Amino acid sequence: MQHKMSVITPTRNMGRFLETCILSVLLLDYPDCEHIVVDGDSQDNTREILKRYRHIKWVSEPDRGLSDALNKGIPIATGDIIGSCNADDLNLPGTLHMVNEYFESRPELDVLYGDYRETDGMGRLLRIRRETHFSPFLLRWLHICLVACPSAFWRKRIHDTAIWFDEELHYAMDYEFFRKALDTGCRFKHVSVLFSDLRRHPASKTATGHQQEEHELIIRRDSGALQRLAGPLFPVMRSVCLVAARVARTFEKVLRGFYIEQLCRR
Repeated sequence: MQHKMSVITPTRNMGRFLETCILSVLLLDYPDCEHIVVDGDSQDNTREILKRYRHIKWVSEPDRGLSDALNKGIPIATGDIIGSCNADDLNLPGTLHMVNEYFESRPELDVLYGDYRETDGMGRLLRIRRETHFSPFLLRWLHICLVACPSAFWRKRIHDTAIWFDEELHYAMDYEFFRKALDTGCRFKHVSVLFSDLRRHPASKTATGHQQEEHELIIRRDSGALQRLAGPLFPVMRSVCLVAARVARTFEKVLRGFYIEQLCRR
């Protein structure tokens, strides 16, 4: 079975990167893929670029940020599988074919995520980021989001359970989204395959410290069960969980040779 894929690209004033993103989706050469671009009323050349690509579904109007843009794109999507690729990021060749194979072989699977490459503003490789196998504990307590959104794909049926992106969040909305999916029983799988390029540049949201601040806010907000269980010991227990998550992730990366791979590439 060939699943229909929907790639949603939120953007605002990223015209200098947008066309490269569009071409990366085209080069995926997947026969049943729609590309949806949700533009937050850009004041650069974004609309001119979009008008050149007639296959793209797009909307351009003011929005409340990245979460709002994603929530606008999801109802437009007609695919069984959804992925998000920001205008300054790229999908790597062969990604959708591999994603389709995994979802086809695992009908119970809800979220699939892979690894990614970090590049600079010019597209030059900075480093390869390998992730650990999926762990509910790490998703809840790790200091970063275990599931990198540019390399994540999920079944649209997740949204039938009223799970959307929190529009009050502007930097860590993907982390909160995947935590909610986990809480409703969604099944995750990690594969050691490079699915995307994530671009690091001064204008990117990942280049600020706000993402980490929101990440910690979500952990504090959603730790009610542990707080009730631990009582006055909650701050200690929370610190233990945070440290344990970092140690567990580091240990797995050492065992699987990820750090050696990084050293060999330098």
